[in-house]
Amino acid sequence: EKRSASAAQAQRRRGQRRRAATGPEMPADAMGGNGRALATTAGKGDQNVMVFRVWGADEPGIAEAFMKVVVDHKCQVLDLAQFVLDGSLMFTFVLRVGDQSSMGLMKELTRSAKEHQLQLDFYFPDSCHLEGARPGGELVAVVSVVSPKEITPALLCGLDSVLNEHGCVVKEIEHRCDNKKEINGEYNKVEIRVSCPPRFKLANLAVGAPTSRGESSTGLQKVAWEHGAETTVRWWDAMNRPNGKSLVVFGISNELCTCNVLDELLTEAGLDPGSVPADGSIEKQNELKVAMLKGKSTGIVQKVIDRLEFTPGARLVCSALKRLGFRLAIFTNLGIKKIAEHVKRELGMDYVISKDLEVFDGVFTGAYIGECTDVRFRKADLLMLMAEREGIDYRNVILIGEEVTHLDAAKAREMVETFGPNVYFNSNKMKDLTIALYLLGFNGSDVRALRKRRRDEVSDDCSIGATPEGKRIRVRISAKKRGPGQLVRMLSPLSALSPEMGISTVSQCSLQDGGICVGFDFWAKKQDPDQLLKELLFACHKLDFQVLGSDLASPAGAGPALAMSSDMEAAVGRSHYVITLVQKPQITAASLSAIFGLLRARSVNLVRIERLSVHDLAALQFTVELPEELETGSFSNELMEASNSHGIDIAFQKDDLDRWMRRLVVFDMDSTLIQQEVIDELAKFAGVEDEVKKLTEAAMRGELNFFESLKSRVALLKGHNADELFSKVKKNLIFTPGAKKLCSTLRRLGYKMAVISGGFLPVAREVQQYLGLDYAFANTLEVDETTGLLTGHTSGPVVTPQRKRALLATIADVEGCELQQTIAVGDGANDIPMLHAAGLGIAFCAKPKVQAATEFRINQKDLSTVLYLIGVSEHVAERLAVDM
Repeated sequence: EKRSASAAQAQRRRGQRRRAATGPEMPADAMGGNGRALATTAGKGDQNVMVFRVWGADEPGIAEAFMKVVVDHKCQVLDLAQFVLDGSLMFTFVLRVGDQSSMGLMKELTRSAKEHQLQLDFYFPDSCHLEGARPGGELVAVVSVVSPKEITPALLCGLDSVLNEHGCVVKEIEHRCDNKKEINGEYNKVEIRVSCPPRFKLANLAVGAPTSRGESSTGLQKVAWEHGAETTVRWWDAMNRPNGKSLVVFGISNELCTCNVLDELLTEAGLDPGSVPADGSIEKQNELKVAMLKGKSTGIVQKVIDRLEFTPGARLVCSALKRLGFRLAIFTNLGIKKIAEHVKRELGMDYVISKDLEVFDGVFTGAYIGECTDVRFRKADLLMLMAEREGIDYRNVILIGEEVTHLDAAKAREMVETFGPNVYFNSNKMKDLTIALYLLGFNGSDVRALRKRRRDEVSDDCSIGATPEGKRIRVRISAKKRGPGQLVRMLSPLSALSPEMGISTVSQCSLQDGGICVGFDFWAKKQDPDQLLKELLFACHKLDFQVLGSDLASPAGAGPALAMSSDMEAAVGRSHYVITLVQKPQITAASLSAIFGLLRARSVNLVRIERLSVHDLAALQFTVELPEELETGSFSNELMEASNSHGIDIAFQKDDLDRWMRRLVVFDMDSTLIQQEVIDELAKFAGVEDEVKKLTEAAMRGELNFFESLKSRVALLKGHNADELFSKVKKNLIFTPGAKKLCSTLRRLGYKMAVISGGFLPVAREVQQYLGLDYAFANTLEVDETTGLLTGHTSGPVVTPQRKRALLATIADVEGCELQQTIAVGDGANDIPMLHAAGLGIAFCAKPKVQAATEFRINQKDLSTVLYLIGVSEHVAERLAVDM
């Protein structure tokens, strides 16, 4: 402790000396926008961490200009973040700089900012605070907020008040253009990623925590309802949506169907459902209604089925979730099993659990069959049984409907904590079940793509959106440290103005140094926008938030927006792509400079940067917008040239629905899942290593026919004991770094996995068992039954390159997914047909011929890099590993 205190004092003295030396001489244009120096110094030895932020009008080439300065001054990039808010750019770098180069670096950055007419500031965060801000090991949840109305400051304040009460900190806010009602014609949606305290319970956040008075505090759901919105909360498991290994449970009445089916049955029987007293529990009301059916013919059930209407969007939701690999179930306590079975068939459900009405001699008896215990009372047990049968985690059981709202607070918390997320829906209050897709993480462009695939026509109600009226106020705010309740403090001056004031766009990003950048685009209907802006700026100044920029825009206009078909295309159409960068141990400034330079040269606009790695800046994901005239094939080739020149893996993919719907991953085995070639290992123990190795290398280079090469190599093994050879090989297997992590994470995310190898089945089975794969296919060596010796021949069909492709298609068919939903990973020439057939074919540390023939390549010696290419962050992989 004494040594630590002395070190801290010495660091403060060094900082005071440095500030004394640099402060008076710091040029005016190296200061913040308010004219005061923002730089304070902290660091170790001759290395400091510096943060600089730039903001202003967005245009291609800005990132490259600043990165050139960073490269020239030999700085290390520790973190970077960017987002664009309606044409306004916010860009932040965290750098490690040499002690002697700080002043020169700041001068050059300031000069670059002036050239691009941008504003800029610097500061030097405390190094220990930087280390404490690293995101590893934290609990992160996602709150989805969806509303048919405007998103207002009052709504965000209310939600952040609940988060603040539980010590949760807002990390990221995403408000995509296709998630605006004026664009998609349906809903406004905001996704908020929050950091939660250790051992936190999501149920307390969703429905409220228990209080000392035996009541419950306010939850996010209640706040959302007060503002006409819906919300879900779930642990962040990558891709901002539940994984495919999930069970989704629906009700029927006023959920999948637009009516209460028991009431419809009474009406068909000539009875009045309204005659049942509304007091008492729903279960008691249902029992009284069933008693009214005594003596009525069972033929009325078919008549109700004949005119039964499904809730708009029900078919779309069920087909979309099935395509993702979800299991679907109906739970109902109304007791009309024939209707439940009809709904199951029509919507492609997997399970139906329902009580049934007792029948005698063709008429109802007025009672349930068997026990009168309500299904809801046993629902938790039944959900657990189904989840265990399917191998699904309880928390991947999703409830859609009103289930939780009918429970008391304690049972509701237990249900939400055990399962989840819970999506509230009632067809009397909401016109379309597709809101469930938005709440589960889908975006407006996703929903539209799903409609196109089902060839559903977009209704008039969702083909046009209304542009908000009023004057626009745009504000960009920065804070050096993120903490609970910051949104409340920022927006409190505006929260009382709902509904006269709304939010057109909101976005927030966090940095490794612990700071945040937030952008708001407000519209004001009646209030004086100048006065509102003054109040907001005053509140930020009083709370020590730095306002990076603010302005008033002309009225947003009124009337209908563009038709959805054209406006959605303009907002999120074919020009949006994702570029994934991976370089270990860390992405270099030179690599970033090269990529930024290519983006500028091709007028590609960088929309958003997301960090995928946790501990080092080893993986980044860029969302970019391509100009219409740019040919994607040539741009992809240029990215590959940059990849080869700088030793960085780059994946260039369209940012569309297909990217998120992959369900099956197929691996080659030799030199992919394991580091050896099995035939070479067998040859080594058989004493014919040199002869076999020459044949293997020629086959992998594509110089020899695969079948003939295999035949020649197998012949050299003749006369050796099969069990002894394979036992030695299995004991000496060396798995590729990252293989176990990759397969464990994919399994937890619901992917099915297979190994398809030109090697041999005993080793493939060993690999399958160790990595937890679902399928294994490989060649079989023929063994003499009497001697146990290898005959020098194979048995059964040989796994040729063409058979690898066929097996991929067969497994996809068995798993009920399309080839576009598959991923293949391999390294040899015999993998090329399989890599071409898959939706995402990845050449892993592959031979030159394979790399030249494939679109996606990984040359980092870590197989878990595949996770980055499918959008899974290191944080998610680590959290899933902890939960195993």
